[in-house]
Amino acid sequence: MVVMHDLSVTVRDGDGRLGLQVSFTTPYSYEDVNWQGSSFCMFCHYGTHVDAPNHFIHDGIAIDQVPLDRIMGPAAVVELSDFGRDGKITGNVLEDRGRHVVKDDIAILRTGWSDAHWGQDIFWKAGPYLTADAGDWLVERGVKAVVYDFAEEYVVRNHGFRGEQCIVHHKILGNNIFNIEYVVNLAKIERPRCAIIAMPLKLHGLDGAPARVIALDGVDLPRQFEVK
Repeated sequence: MVVMHDLSVTVRDGDGRLGLQVSFTTPYSYEDVNWQGSSFCMFCHYGTHVDAPNHFIHDGIAIDQVPLDRIMGPAAVVELSDFGRDGKITGNVLEDRGRHVVKDDIAILRTGWSDAHWGQDIFWKAGPYLTADAGDWLVERGVKAVVYDFAEEYVVRNHGFRGEQCIVHHKILGNNIFNIEYVVNLAKIERPRCAIIAMPLKLHGLDGAPARVIALDGVDLPRQFEVK
């Protein structure tokens, strides 16, 4: 049996990060016109989302140009649940835990941090993170995307961080590997391999977009797709 797990966080009015708040409005309501039509405003990198290379690579492709076959397909779960508060995930750790990760996989880095702390300040300030050589390992392994349930770049916890300080993002996005960030429910995946489907909004020219991300437990998708 194939089991589907929704890995996406619920976005609520008033949520946000980096001083950018989610805003929901309902300009058309049942009280006024007997139907409902709403709008929302949010930071592209809040909640479950996909990073496009132009998030940190000046001439990189935008989110509407991301090939769909790079954000869906077979995936390998790398178990990192013992890396909690300030857990430093190195290349050696990934080499030890990720031997089953193969070229063109989507690597799922499972720490459990978001399930424990999403919606709390501690999520951003004290979670696990990747070292530069962990980024190198992912590049050398040939993965096409990485799923995170934690904020993988240590420096983003510092107020006023700059792009050139974000070494891991530069390594990943600079090699056209796509970040699928801030998922939940990874503990529900029972097998070491599954399939991931991430569908970001097609926002022209932008550097990322909110996404609905699902895992298919008990099935493996093809490594290559014909996209028409």
